[in-house]
Amino acid sequence: MNKIDKPKIGRRNVLKGAGVTVAGAAALATGTEVAEAAATAPRWVMVMDLRKCIGCRACTVACKSENDVSLGRFRTVVQEKTVGTFPNTKKGFLPIMCNHCEGNKEDGIPPCVKACPEYPGERLTFKTADGGKIRYRGGATYKRPDGLVLIDSELCIGCGKCIDACPYGVRSFNPFVKAGKKPEKQAADKCDMCKERVANGIDPSCVNTCQGRARIFGDLNDPNSEVAMLVKEHNLAKNVLLPEEGTDPHVFYIDPDNMLKDLYTKREKGKLDHYVDLIP
Repeated sequence: MNKIDKPKIGRRNVLKGAGVTVAGAAALATGTEVAEAAATAPRWVMVMDLRKCIGCRACTVACKSENDVSLGRFRTVVQEKTVGTFPNTKKGFLPIMCNHCEGNKEDGIPPCVKACPEYPGERLTFKTADGGKIRYRGGATYKRPDGLVLIDSELCIGCGKCIDACPYGVRSFNPFVKAGKKPEKQAADKCDMCKERVANGIDPSCVNTCQGRARIFGDLNDPNSEVAMLVKEHNLAKNVLLPEEGTDPHVFYIDPDNMLKDLYTKREKGKLDHYVDLIP
């Protein structure tokens, strides 16, 4: 993973060079805080290289081990599908996880965050690598200035509105974690990019385990990072899941064979645990 350094140029210029629309700064703060966030915060993203994914699902196992994900549930999955018409067929593998969306163009707030009754919560402080501070709003579901969409189970009321609002179906309830504000209910759960590892300069567990290097993690705001160069080189701005949703996902796919739409099967919301049939 690339070292967390202060970007050499502003976030807007980096994303413009990569072909990505800037949408989310408004969700971080207001006024001068937005400019500060755009200039100093990293923007963590994942690039999935479909040319290299072999469907081993080591990523799903590593994620469960690292994050103590409950039995039968997953924070990341790999869809498998044969595409094309016989005899010109090809088997493809599609890794899927939370897209850590930037948010729509109107307000820059991801749909799951907007749906959360406990958002916006109290103001929190994000400390940057160069010693700067950025104020932002917390909540049961919230977005940090570095782009990670996270869950605070202590503030969760177990309503499931964030699960319903996610167009990708990558959220579910955790049967072993109680909703802090309503302990009789389960708290929501999803990928958090292994935030503790990231804070210590270590790649997420799924990236570290991927034997084919099909997963690449890094700071999109750093023009010298591998992810920024890949997004620019392969013009990945629109190579995302469900671009029509307008959520500005920040999980990108290298897909030279144009298999993405054929490989993706939209899932029932909140049913990320129903993937036993996809495990070899």
